Amino acid sequence: MHDQHRTSEQARVAARSVLANVESLDDLAADRRAQVVALAEQLQRGHLDRAGTLGAAAQLRALLGPVRALAARTVVSWLDDLGLAA
Repeated sequence: MHDQHRTSEQARVAARSVLANVESLDDLAADRRAQVVALAEQLQRGHLDRAGTLGAAAQLRALLGPVRALAARTVVSWLDDLGLAA
């Protein structure tokens, strides 16, 4: 239970950062930006089990991986802390 709460909270923090800085993600095409926002909103709601949280976080990390913006790099680092390193 503690691991699930910690994972969920870390993912929510990363999601809030993405949503707060979405305008700075210039490197993302519009369709990928929409995917990033949808995943971040899903993670921010926090109604997923641990596997669902990790799955959504991995998808978010994959989309943000190539983005050079500082906000994206920071979020990728936080997601890596969840054990999502590619």
